[in-house]
Amino acid sequence: MAVSPNTDNYTLGKGVVFFNRQDAAGVYTGERDLGNAPAFSFNIALEKLEHFSSRGGLKAKDKEIISQITPGCSFTLDEVTPENLALLTLAEIEEVIQAGDTITIEEHVANLGMRVNLDERGISAVVVSDDNVGTTTYVAGAEGVGNYQIVTSLSDDKIGRIYINKDQTGATDPMVEGQAIFVDYTSAAVTYTKIKAFAETQVEGMLRFVSDNPAGNQQELEIWRCSLTPSGDTAMIGDDWSTLGFTGEILKDEVGHPDSPYMNIIMS
Repeated sequence: MAVSPNTDNYTLGKGVVFFNRQDAAGVYTGERDLGNAPAFSFNIALEKLEHFSSRGGLKAKDKEIISQITPGCSFTLDEVTPENLALLTLAEIEEVIQAGDTITIEEHVANLGMRVNLDERGISAVVVSDDNVGTTTYVAGAEGVGNYQIVTSLSDDKIGRIYINKDQTGATDPMVEGQAIFVDYTSAAVTYTKIKAFAETQVEGMLRFVSDNPAGNQQELEIWRCSLTPSGDTAMIGDDWSTLGFTGEILKDEVGHPDSPYMNIIMS
């Protein structure tokens, strides 16, 4: 007599991914909710050692054991936060506080048709001259009219840069390619996050997945040591939501969890 399946065990997976990252000294920094995760999966790669009998006739396999196990996971995030980008780029995070100041005679080189990056961000009241005493003060204006522009639609003021006009035929004192220029300006008081990409060689920590399935049993995965690696492309321009992809290799932790060194799966 056939046994009917228990449809209560059919699972539609949803849930939340947490990661407790270790710093460079191996100290855990706290379990953090990684945000919306459109995908999370668990996988196992096995290698087997086979034995074949050679006692006669055709060689026949008479024993097989698992010689290597490599458990892992993969997941996708779509909340592009500084912390998630730091995981993706093996980075350190620095919070930069720019106090704001009045900057004078900051020296740069003018390349026609190119932008000059100033030392600080959030610029205003820009004055550009040809020497450190302001013998010639250059004029801001469009191509064919002035010497330079600050194009706010391209965030020049926010980033802290000026565009040197390629066409300076209408300027009274045109700049010469490669000449020195001196910039005075006011910088704003701003705070921003700097992600120092690839400052580290690995990202390791405890990974936890807690399901919230609308159908099926609930699972909690506790992975003691997970080494994360970026996976796939992260679209900076596209027609769909940007995502951050990761693969995780589950490492053995015999010291901290000798009775279950890889992971626990808790079901309820």
